Amino acid sequence: MADVTPSAQTAGWRISKACQECRKRKIRCNGDNPCKTCQLRNTLCVYREVIRQRRKKHQDQPGSEELVPPNGSSRPEYGARQESPSSLQQQQPSHGREPPLSINNSVSATHVTSSSSKVRLYYGSTSHFALMHEIYRDLTSTPSAHPTESPQGRVEEAGAGLDMFHFRRIFFGVSADPNDSTRGSHMSDSQIMFLPYELANNFLQRFLCTIYFLVPFWSTETFQQRLEQFYSPKSTNRTDKWSNCILLMALAIGALGTEHDSWADILYERVRAACDSTFEDTHAHFQNEHGRPNSSFLHLGTAARKAISAGLHKESPHESSETSDDAYERRVTFWFLYFYENWICFHLGRPSSLSRRDVGIAPPQEPFILALIHLCKSISRSADELYGQHHDSLLAMWRIAKSIWDDLRCFDSKMQTALGFGLDKSAQPGSIGVRQTMLITLYYHTILLTFRPFLIFRGRWNHDIRVSSQATLKNGTKREIPLWLNEACGYALSAACRTIHFLGECFVVNELAKELRYHAYFLSSSCFAVIFDLLHGQNLAPTHLPWIHAAVQALSCMREREALESSMIAIQTVLRKIDPSYEWIPPSKKEVQTYGVDKSQPMGLYANDIASSRSGEFVETTANGQPYPGPYPMYDFQGNSLQQGMHTLSASGSVHSGDDLLDFTQSDMGWNFDFSTMDLESFFSLTPTLDTPLS
Repeated sequence: MADVTPSAQTAGWRISKACQECRKRKIRCNGDNPCKTCQLRNTLCVYREVIRQRRKKHQDQPGSEELVPPNGSSRPEYGARQESPSSLQQQQPSHGREPPLSINNSVSATHVTSSSSKVRLYYGSTSHFALMHEIYRDLTSTPSAHPTESPQGRVEEAGAGLDMFHFRRIFFGVSADPNDSTRGSHMSDSQIMFLPYELANNFLQRFLCTIYFLVPFWSTETFQQRLEQFYSPKSTNRTDKWSNCILLMALAIGALGTEHDSWADILYERVRAACDSTFEDTHAHFQNEHGRPNSSFLHLGTAARKAISAGLHKESPHESSETSDDAYERRVTFWFLYFYENWICFHLGRPSSLSRRDVGIAPPQEPFILALIHLCKSISRSADELYGQHHDSLLAMWRIAKSIWDDLRCFDSKMQTALGFGLDKSAQPGSIGVRQTMLITLYYHTILLTFRPFLIFRGRWNHDIRVSSQATLKNGTKREIPLWLNEACGYALSAACRTIHFLGECFVVNELAKELRYHAYFLSSSCFAVIFDLLHGQNLAPTHLPWIHAAVQALSCMREREALESSMIAIQTVLRKIDPSYEWIPPSKKEVQTYGVDKSQPMGLYANDIASSRSGEFVETTANGQPYPGPYPMYDFQGNSLQQGMHTLSASGSVHSGDDLLDFTQSDMGWNFDFSTMDLESFFSLTPTLDTPLS
């Protein structure tokens, strides 16, 4: 009874919940709204929405049936994972201990189109929008933007960030003009024929030199013949509706890369009216180039299910009358769909509909598609093993990421087989330069997404060091970022810099590649990775701002479009929020833009991550007078020359993945979270103290 009496007495003055102000000050709250303390202090009295349920002592017995994680579900992106009962028991917070901090990096937002219609979309951890939301949270200081406690696996509301960055139109794939030509344009055959043959041929040639390499359903000769037949008054194939729809989709995609892009919407609407959604893969490419990622995802999902329904993922029966050309067309169609669907899902942080283990058809032997399939293996590994698993420590994640990086080392040889040169080749003109740009940007962005979690994690660590008066671990050891973590962040930042550098160079020599709208995604995604590192380091403007400005200037060289404008506005908004002097100024409005180099201050927070002050010499304008996206450094933040491919970097200075590397747990770090209960969405999260300055 002696043990029960104090508990009973304590329960007499306990209330069901206390306000956040009293919790923070660790004082008694009377439970009123506003409470007595907040009335006296004239402070805002806020109660958290979800009451934390603590387990009783008798529930900690071995026979307890409560083995379900607190959120009741596992990570949704990449499928369910099998976990042992012991691991599930590990995920339960211990009695008398704060529950693990879990702030999810998945984002969701709602767009209201009318009083009776609203759209809500979700994007996962690997998406561009997730990183932008992290930056938005770091730039804001409202309590609602920084929830201190949330259930495991929570999807965060991103609407406010989308409005701040003017990024809603890309998130939802809506146009700024509600009366644009993409809505309700139904053209008849006679109206389509007002498109001059010369212009149609121009659209077709642009398609064959660009996006065709990702959708080679027909040969180039077949496309040309179909166009001739379509415009021939004596043609007998005018009634072939399906062939005409494929041709018109090719013309629509090609028109997007020209100054006559208004024809793209007209042709696309004609295909939709005549053929419904039969050719989902080409629809997806069109929507992706239009800056509508969600629509592209939906089309690819439909295309994947239609491909499975038609049995394209399996070999044809031997008794079938299928010709060799038909068999080849089946293989090409399926494998390009397989790659593109997996890649877009990885970009958006959503689960893929096509799995390699379900495929029973051999890939075509073209080196270009084989290089893409090899890249897709690493994409699947990153999605399944890195993003789709719980990990006991960050070091375990590093070993997985390093293994994926090792698999990517042979990509250079795959590219040499496909194009005749490797990753270290400068940007090339023409159609071969387009294929080069596709392979290089996809390669570097896969590396960036694989190592980006470590960049987010180090940002949290740097923030913790900056705001905490304790510079040591609980055991008294000086807190230092381990070399392997810096190396992992170096891979992410180097991939971002190389993407910016290559596309800036490419836009000068290759007009075809510059007109591909999706390249703006690679530029902005790389730019925001550098911005995130700038936001959480010290004195990094001299090294980071040149790369950010190079990315914005490369974007400014592209043809003005809504999605492109949204990306530039978002980047400029973040720069102004950090420091008004950081905003990019167009070359015509400035003489020399400095980056606040103070030689009396160290160059950065982590010395081994910052290159010396070396920069390359670049010509300011191109041959036709357009501004060149430079000058900017020829070295990444580790001092590696950008003329040297990442695959050739010396491994002598690389941190090995042996068992002697420094690892840490939540008790070592003094952080209130548990590695064993977290997936990468939790690692992505960074909750700064509300009253902490940004610089």
